[in-house]
Amino acid sequence: MSGPDSPVIGVEDAPSRWSPWWLASGALFIASALLAAFRSLPGSGDVNALVGVSTAATLAFSLALVAAGIGAVRHDHTLRLPRVAIISLFLLAVWLPVALPVLTASFGITSAAPLYLNALVKLGLSGAIVAGVLRSVLPSPWRLIPAIALAVVVLGSLLEVAFMSGSVTDQGAMILVSNVLTLVRILATGALGAVALRAARSRAGSVVVFGG
Repeated sequence: MSGPDSPVIGVEDAPSRWSPWWLASGALFIASALLAAFRSLPGSGDVNALVGVSTAATLAFSLALVAAGIGAVRHDHTLRLPRVAIISLFLLAVWLPVALPVLTASFGITSAAPLYLNALVKLGLSGAIVAGVLRSVLPSPWRLIPAIALAVVVLGSLLEVAFMSGSVTDQGAMILVSNVLTLVRILATGALGAVALRAARSRAGSVVVFGG
């Protein structure tokens, strides 16, 4: 039924919502990248200062993962992730700062097992997180950035291992590869910050408006 007194029905875009947890995650990822960049600068401080900056960068990265996990758990109209990806976020956040000290204490400082075990666990947890993001509704290219960042970091790490294994003896080449890998990790962390900031915005929606 229609007439002069019938309500007018329209569709309007819903106002955007922002998740404070995803915003915090993005800010912490970027802070971690900036701390890592400062640590890599020549003459940035003595050994103790560099260790402190490195620890702060790792903690900032871990806190960014925790904030992302909380943001995903809350389901506040922003990015949703599968349960496996959310659990992996929290596990990786705990693993990063404690893995090497605990593994070194268990295997000894002369064993290479801590390095390989640490790398495998980080790769597995990171892969689960990336798979969750790829399955999410985050628009492209944002959905692909974590996968690209992980792939580049893994390839760079494999190249570094190959150089450090003795197959290459050129000291200059080894330093160059190490510096390039450091830059790649910094850029990858910054890219994750950008993705988290994009994820902080709610999905596009609409509301039905009645007027008369």
